[in-house]
Amino acid sequence: MADTPLLDIQGLTVSFETYQGRARVLEGASLTVNRGEIMGLVGETGCGKSVLSRAILRIIPSPPGHIDGGRILFEGTDLLALPRKAMRKLRGERISMIFQEPMSSLNPVFTVGNQMREVVRAHRKASRAEANAVCLEMLSAVRLPEPEAVLSAYPHELSGGMRQRVMIAMELTCRPSLLLADEPTTALDVTVQGQILAILAELAAAENLTILFVTHDMGVVAQLCHRVAVMYAGQVVEVADVASLFARPTHPYTRGLIASIPGRATGGELTAIPGSVPSPIDPPPGCRFHTRCTQAVTACRRAVPEMIRVAPDHSVACHLCPGGRP
Repeated sequence: MADTPLLDIQGLTVSFETYQGRARVLEGASLTVNRGEIMGLVGETGCGKSVLSRAILRIIPSPPGHIDGGRILFEGTDLLALPRKAMRKLRGERISMIFQEPMSSLNPVFTVGNQMREVVRAHRKASRAEANAVCLEMLSAVRLPEPEAVLSAYPHELSGGMRQRVMIAMELTCRPSLLLADEPTTALDVTVQGQILAILAELAAAENLTILFVTHDMGVVAQLCHRVAVMYAGQVVEVADVASLFARPTHPYTRGLIASIPGRATGGELTAIPGSVPSPIDPPPGCRFHTRCTQAVTACRRAVPEMIRVAPDHSVACHLCPGGRP
C-alpha cells in the first residue's frame, strides 16, 4: 500500500436542519483509507456512518443537509472543492457506491441490461455491443449464473441476493478505485451474506479495489476487513487493524460493542451497553460517550478527547487510555 492514503477525511462536519433545530450528525470526523484495503466503518444505528459515506460522494440532499466543514481528500484532491461537473464525472468512474437496499436503487421499469449499459456508456465511449460485453464480464465476476438472462431480466424477477450482485457488478463496470458499501448485506440471509462478502473480498484482491464497508455487524468486520474505524454519535473514536481491535479493544464503547456480540456473552446472558445514543441536536459536552460510560471521570464531561496512537496501527480518542490525560 502506498504511504499516501487513497482517501483522507479531515474534520468532517455535517448537519441537518430539523423542526427541532440543527442536528450535527457528523462532528469533526477524521478517517484515512489506504489504497487496496478493506476498511470497516462500524457503530450503532444513527452514529453517522451512512452520512459519512454519502458525504464522500456529495449526495447529501441540501436542504436539509449541509457540509459545514472539513476536507475529503481523494487521491490528493479535495472533493468538497470540486465543481459539480467534475464531481458528477468522478461518481461511478472513480468512486462507486453500493446501497443498502438494491430494490430501491434499481429502476423497476427498466431491465438490468438497460441500467448497466447506461452506467458504462455514461463514463466510456462504448458502443452498445461493447457495453454489453463489459456488463456480461462483471455479472460473471460476481458469480451470477446465466448472465445473458440476467441482463434481460427486470429487478423484480431476481432474488434479493441476485439484485445485490447486480448492484455490485454495476458499480464495478468502470473499474473504480474506491467502492463505498453501505450495509450491502443487511437484508440478506446468512448464507447469501457470506457469498456476497466472499465476492467482495475476491474482487478487492483481484482488482486492487479499495472498499469502505459500512456496517453495524462486528462479525462481518472480523470476516472481511483489514482495518476498522468505530464511530459513536458522529465522531470516530477508535481506529485499528482488525486483529488488534478484537484482541485489545481500548475505547469503552468498542469494548461494549464486542462484549455484546452473541457467543461472547458469559453466563448465557447478552451484555448490553446502558443508555442510548445522545441526540445530535443537543449532544453532551466533552466525550459524547460519557453519559453511558461506567468509567467516566471529570475530564470526560468537560473536554473532547483527542485521537492518540496507542500502538503502531491503533488509535483511540479516550481520556482514560495512556496519554489521554484524564
